[in-house]
Amino acid sequence: MILAVVLIQLLALGHFFLSLVAIMNDSVSGFIILLVIGLFWEGLFIHFVRQLIKGKSGKTEAPQPAEATVWAENLYDDHGLNYSSACELYCKQHGKKESDLTKEEKDIVWEYAYDDFTYLLMWIIEKGFYQPSEEWDEDIAKDARAFVAKIKRREEKPTAHLSGNDGIFLEDEIKKKARAFVKEYFEGAYMDELRAFAKETLQTEIHGFPFRWEDYDAFKVRIDAAYEAYLRRHEN
Repeated sequence: MILAVVLIQLLALGHFFLSLVAIMNDSVSGFIILLVIGLFWEGLFIHFVRQLIKGKSGKTEAPQPAEATVWAENLYDDHGLNYSSACELYCKQHGKKESDLTKEEKDIVWEYAYDDFTYLLMWIIEKGFYQPSEEWDEDIAKDARAFVAKIKRREEKPTAHLSGNDGIFLEDEIKKKARAFVKEYFEGAYMDELRAFAKETLQTEIHGFPFRWEDYDAFKVRIDAAYEAYLRRHEN
């Protein structure tokens, strides 16, 4: 384990060094690519170091036939790919070029990019089913609770939560009592219902509209109905 951590750190440092060489040779793209790779390895290094520290700080116990540690899986991850299609739709709707977009307009484009999940995310928060991921430390969890409280009061949009987490939402950010439903619904009927809502009510397509409270209020009745049907199916 320790040897693997050392090798990961060397990989990170190596890529950081190569990124400096690239920028010294006026290769901006090479610098960015190598820097991103270096940051990935550095993040992995920090993760494993934390696990080693936790392991050393705990009591030594005899091996137990316990379940292996399972990291929370992503329920939603746009992989940064939705922005391009969202930007194309936004520019088409408003007769603009991507190069001419202001910062405020780019923020709206990100709302377009996340529109395939923000209604469901807002419903999770509004119903009190949100919880910080168990993978986060207490400081991050505390900040998440405070920010989500603002979203619940409609002082912030759910889009901002996704933007602050690189477009990722973890399964264990949902309380257990609603987790199975959300996963089943998101991977099942949700997208078809959202696609129909976008076409019939908003006259557009997925990744072609921003988050608006009135639109969410109109759509959430579908999620409520799906949840009630789910509870009826599982009441026994």
